[in-house]
Amino acid sequence: ENNLRPIETFHRTHVIDVEEDGTTIRFDDGRTYAADVIILATGYRQSFPFLREDIKEDFRVESGGMAEAESCQYSHASNEEDYLPSQHFITGKNRPRLAFIGFVRPNVGAIPPMAELQGMWWLRRMKNEVEMAPQTSSEPPSYMVLGHKYSYGVDYGNYMHRVAEDIGAAPSLVTLAESKEPLKMLYTYCLGQSHVPLFRLQGPYESELCRDVCSGELWRVCVKRGFAENFGLFYMTWLSLLMNLAACVAECIWCLCTLQKPKLLVRY
Repeated sequence: ENNLRPIETFHRTHVIDVEEDGTTIRFDDGRTYAADVIILATGYRQSFPFLREDIKEDFRVESGGMAEAESCQYSHASNEEDYLPSQHFITGKNRPRLAFIGFVRPNVGAIPPMAELQGMWWLRRMKNEVEMAPQTSSEPPSYMVLGHKYSYGVDYGNYMHRVAEDIGAAPSLVTLAESKEPLKMLYTYCLGQSHVPLFRLQGPYESELCRDVCSGELWRVCVKRGFAENFGLFYMTWLSLLMNLAACVAECIWCLCTLQKPKLLVRY
């Protein structure tokens, strides 16, 4: 388009005033800017006013939100927000027929594929076909974002795999190796994103079409990234593997010296 104004940046500045015309913004460094549109990105407070108080209280208790548990280092929500249920933030232990789909907040990735996998998990949960690992309220799941930057923030890939494991949908190396194109499948799985078709290679939602998607469409996306980006991802994958193996060895040695049980196979 013609007659566009040059882009200006106001990094590390704060708005101190909006003048009487309603569009001129004044910043703390003295600059002003005549904006076309002002968007107030204030965030939101999670609230479910349509739910009964006893239901919300159940979720609060499950999440360690009561007074006796507020001393824990980890808390899912602030006191001003309504709590999500404890089981992967999808449903509660005592109310399996009430589900919250799409409320988790990924550090990277998109919410729609997470919501789809949550829906798959919930359907199995209502049939009592979910095998969850035991979890205490004082120990947050491994998929929670470090630093408690925001409530219900999860690591996208880790969360997807933990949810899929509960219903037997996380693909194993055997499943990948037995596919028609095992090298493509393995590369797409290891260096691609955690898309839902990867969690339909085995388990209750197994689909031959999803096998074709993984070795076809998703594989082509990985290839189109180019040599430099794929090499960097490959390097980081192997570096992470070696670091994890070293950590496992160190933990085993420590547990042998202190007569403790190692937690190498802790799922969450």
